[in-house]
Amino acid sequence: MKSNTKIQIVYSSFGDGHLQAALALRQSFASMGIHHVTMIDLFAEAYPRLNAISRYFYLQSTVRFPRLYGQLYRITNRNPKGWHGRLFHSFGKKRLVDSWNGERPDLIIHTFPQLAADELRRQGYHSIPTFTVITDYVLHGRWIHPSTSGYFVATEELMNALIAAGVPEHRVNVTGIPIRQHFSKSYDREVLVKKYGFTAGCRRVLIMAGAYGVQSSVRSMIEITLGDTECETIVVCGKNQNLKNEIEIAYRGEDKVHVLGYVENIHELMALSDCMLTKAGGITLTEALVMRLPTIVYRPLPGQERGNAEYLAGHGAIAIANDIYELSQQLHNVLDPSHAAIMKAAMETVHYANSASLISYEVLACHGLAEEMRPVVATAERKAVSAHA
Repeated sequence: MKSNTKIQIVYSSFGDGHLQAALALRQSFASMGIHHVTMIDLFAEAYPRLNAISRYFYLQSTVRFPRLYGQLYRITNRNPKGWHGRLFHSFGKKRLVDSWNGERPDLIIHTFPQLAADELRRQGYHSIPTFTVITDYVLHGRWIHPSTSGYFVATEELMNALIAAGVPEHRVNVTGIPIRQHFSKSYDREVLVKKYGFTAGCRRVLIMAGAYGVQSSVRSMIEITLGDTECETIVVCGKNQNLKNEIEIAYRGEDKVHVLGYVENIHELMALSDCMLTKAGGITLTEALVMRLPTIVYRPLPGQERGNAEYLAGHGAIAIANDIYELSQQLHNVLDPSHAAIMKAAMETVHYANSASLISYEVLACHGLAEEMRPVVATAERKAVSAHA
């Protein structure tokens, strides 16, 4: 069934996770017959030069000065009702209004904590329902705005944190983090191995440097994998061409090391791998949970990444290695079939199925289309409560 409902998704290109969450939601709405979904990278479009500078600082701080990044994360984690919160959420208001071009959307969704639409709503500029999809497993104050109609979060603990911060309980939905449909499908590993030219019958370790290749210890991870295992190593360098060139030169004669840049079909690489070494972005970790891929987070960054890693590790769903010695031990553990089985079982306990569909359904409930567009989701899987403006 086709709907004329107009939806706008506000995201950011800081990292790849916020964009991937937005794409997952757009894909879900399309499956429900809603195709009028626009996406806006608000900060980049409103302040292109400042966005480039800020992104450069973000990448450099995470690689060279992780402690400074962690301090900034803590400093900005303040009362969202204060003047600094209102100031931050005021960025991009004019660009957002301009994007409507006289035809306002019926619903607005944020996948990045720049909540300009909520600030406009607080100021009385519009009455459009606004929703926020938190893409981490821990809460930061920048995600909170008093005018937000509803929140979609990964866990019960995150819901409780929002309530403790003053958000009314009826506005919080526990749905899990939305990811694209590709990660929920089954794949024939042998077919994928042939497609990518890997060695049949060999185990594989997938190393993810992040969408922009900000993982500074990629070579250390490769050395441990080569030295401690018989596995092939797949290295995804993201958009960092310099890192890709460096790794290619360093391992030019090593047949077991396969170096890739930015990859669209990362779900296929996950499906043919036996474990993954990665940074702790909320989307990447959720993708691993869905695909039941044993995962190690190596030296998680202070801030939301360490929070994500510690939450999931506390439930036994992933492992954390803070140094090279721990990495060696954890790699041995996750490649052991019995240990991997325990980790996969733990992943099941923290994973919410069909998260994108659940979020889409709850958003549409505010527009009177919920019953018409109801996704096919088992009752036991639907753990969300309705959000209201």
